[in-house]
Amino acid sequence: MIAIIANPKARRFSINKLMQIKKMLNLSFKKVDIYYTNKSYDGFTIANNISSNYEIVCSYGGDGTLNEVINGIVDKEVKLGILPCGTSDVFALELGISRDAIEAVKRLLNPKYIDVHLGRLNNRYFVLMAGVGIDAAAVLDVNHRLKEYSGKISYILSGIKSVMKFDKQISVQTPLGEKTCYSLIASNAKKYGGNFSVFNKANYLEKNLYICLFYSKKNLLGIVKSLIGLLLNIDSKLYECFIANEIFVKTDSIPIQVDGDFANFTPAHISASKKCIKVII
Repeated sequence: MIAIIANPKARRFSINKLMQIKKMLNLSFKKVDIYYTNKSYDGFTIANNISSNYEIVCSYGGDGTLNEVINGIVDKEVKLGILPCGTSDVFALELGISRDAIEAVKRLLNPKYIDVHLGRLNNRYFVLMAGVGIDAAAVLDVNHRLKEYSGKISYILSGIKSVMKFDKQISVQTPLGEKTCYSLIASNAKKYGGNFSVFNKANYLEKNLYICLFYSKKNLLGIVKSLIGLLLNIDSKLYECFIANEIFVKTDSIPIQVDGDFANFTPAHISASKKCIKVII
């Protein structure tokens, strides 16, 4: 038996495509059920309530929906299927899964599995990354109506705005000692913001996180240089990166994001969790 948790508000959601997916799955599974989310955290609530009844639970949405589903099944004996239809679908790209959900569903018909390690921010798990500071402020401030029409452009515009106005210093306790930065990302995956391999030493198959601290203040050029430097694997005084099992963000009231969704404010404990999920690839 297989369940699909679908987010009708996802940028590339298609009811026609979803019905086609159900028809394809009906050929191989005795029961195919679809559940729809209506608001934030519905993906978690639905997954948590139904997952013990299914062999596979699929997320049909973006990375935010995927994160909610993962948090709902993390302690259950169930496998995760990914049917992407979001703005960026970063984790699908990370795994080499097509962003065309019709192509992606074919993997469910002849499944192979991997164990993916999760990160954790306070009480919430993540599969991609946790961000504190500038990128989280961009997620918090993004115009959701604009996002529906322009997708990534809405995040870019919000990101530029956040860079120009965000100037809070963040105190972080790390294995290398206490550090002060203006933004940080704890990554469990190489890709960021789409098909960009920014964090090349991150590995979702291992129990650790790749931590990047950014030292550029109110400087769009500095942020661009930092991202280019990471893409090209160039050392720079603009940022510092290292592998760690945990860090503590001590400064209060800084926005946080996990897997591209706003996730409250600091302080925060970010760690590599012992938890894994089985993902169909």
